[in-house]
Amino acid sequence: MNIVCNGKTVDLNEGASLYNLLEVTEYATQKGIAVAVNNSVIRKHDWESHQLQENDKVLIVSATQGG
Repeated sequence: MNIVCNGKTVDLNEGASLYNLLEVTEYATQKGIAVAVNNSVIRKHDWESHQLQENDKVLIVSATQGG
């Protein structure tokens, strides 16, 4: 199935979770990220259980330091 993640298409297996996407895109081990699926923020606690659907739009943002 195709997912749009930060504007790029990612191909995942049917039934993939949000955490599976984070593993594929190498965000799974990053700290300080927030994730939204179709404009709804998904809590970190729910990443493994949140099932993605064909054409979901995922936005991943990272906190940065500086001023």
